[in-house]
Amino acid sequence: MASLSQTPPDLPLCRGDRVRMSPLGRERHPRYGTREGVIVGQGSPSSWRVKFDDRKTIQAIHQDYLERVPAQAARFDSSEIWNGWRNDPPATA
Repeated sequence: MASLSQTPPDLPLCRGDRVRMSPLGRERHPRYGTREGVIVGQGSPSSWRVKFDDRKTIQAIHQDYLERVPAQAARFDSSEIWNGWRNDPPATA
């Protein structure tokens, strides 16, 4: 799986890239806003299948509506947090 540190921003998108909606994508589909996600596959020759962080389903999005997230942008993953403690599951009674 490609990582952002291995994929320069001028190369085409590929599976494993972290993406967000481009300005054109936000203009055409404002409800997606600033969502970020990961490319999980190709939908058609001109679209990518994206798993957005806050969604359960995978969405096919036209490649012109996506842009790679810069490598220095940190992502907050709420699945790593439980009641304020990182990576510690809750104690069961």
